Amino acid sequence: MRRRLSTLLLVLLGCCLTGAGNKPEVVPQDITYCQLARDPSAFSGKRMRIRAIYLYFFEGSRLKSPTCCSDHDPQMQIWVDFDEELEGSSKRLLHKFPEGMGEVLVVFVGKIETGKVYGPFGERVRLVVDRIEKFEKKAKPDACQDSSWVPQNCEPSGMLYCAGRASELSSRLPENPLNQSNRVSLILILATKWMTCAPLC
Repeated sequence: MRRRLSTLLLVLLGCCLTGAGNKPEVVPQDITYCQLARDPSAFSGKRMRIRAIYLYFFEGSRLKSPTCCSDHDPQMQIWVDFDEELEGSSKRLLHKFPEGMGEVLVVFVGKIETGKVYGPFGERVRLVVDRIEKFEKKAKPDACQDSSWVPQNCEPSGMLYCAGRASELSSRLPENPLNQSNRVSLILILATKWMTCAPLC
């Protein structure tokens, strides 16, 4: 009898210790893309839920607004990374994304970070996704036309936008005469992308 009682107490103690070790999940706060883009520092360090377009391509991983925003810097870019411990249902949704590059309309949950440069294009805001709650639409970007569900003319486009990107990227090359050809090549590449309406610009 005593042995059974001791065993029961050990099991109950183990359950209590296991429960105490689990961190309670932080309830995410709902936010729109426009709210985040308007004042990202106000949400830094917080776990948020956001519905947005996720655009990804070679060396690109960022959010776009599902609606046009009129009250923030249009060149505000939000980098996206995925938590290494993404749970099973989120991984299954992630596998539905177009391979290589694409645009998807999703609901992400994750932590907002600011204060550093997170992406290759100078993104100073990052969303670290720990859950994909909803997957609504997907598209493989066309060379010259966005999908019908992507808002039109919300972001800078054309040569001015590409020239800005070229200037931003080329300015990061070390000051060395040998890099002048690299700067010229970069500008030519981005100009070509603009001329063909590629999604990079």
